[in-house]
Amino acid sequence: MIDWSVRPVQTSDDAPKIAEYVKRTYDSEKENRPGLALERSPFFPNLILTVHNFYFALFKISMEAYEKPIFKSMNTTGAHNTCGAFSPTRPGVVFITKTNGIDIWDFMDRSDKPSLVFNFATSPFMYLKFQYFKHPDNKQYMAYGDKDSGTLYLYEVPSQMKNC
Repeated sequence: MIDWSVRPVQTSDDAPKIAEYVKRTYDSEKENRPGLALERSPFFPNLILTVHNFYFALFKISMEAYEKPIFKSMNTTGAHNTCGAFSPTRPGVVFITKTNGIDIWDFMDRSDKPSLVFNFATSPFMYLKFQYFKHPDNKQYMAYGDKDSGTLYLYEVPSQMKNC
């Protein structure tokens, strides 16, 4: 992961030119594919989630001298990851979609494995998005799309994963 920054560069015609440069790099592991998802926490702006083929990682970007993830999940078995997102209502919950379902990690409960595992996918889930507005019946919904048929599913988030 690379943090690109912009700094002005003076030229001979006195017009400021913009030059891009790499401010910092964050290393997790070498892979043959790019990261699958990158998301900033809605509760902690300096916390970033990256999702890779067989694991996900959390980076704290405010730690200047530390370029490794502060948390790296165990490798998934039987399926690979496809997407991920922070819960919009609980600071310690991360949703990771896989080719065969969804893993829900609740860091207030445990960090060695997912708190809930739903293996119900008939086709790999490729996209995940939460509703961010308040629903009248106090429910929280998550939309996800599959790879093969392009179907969009709407799923009600379990109450223990949406309420603090």
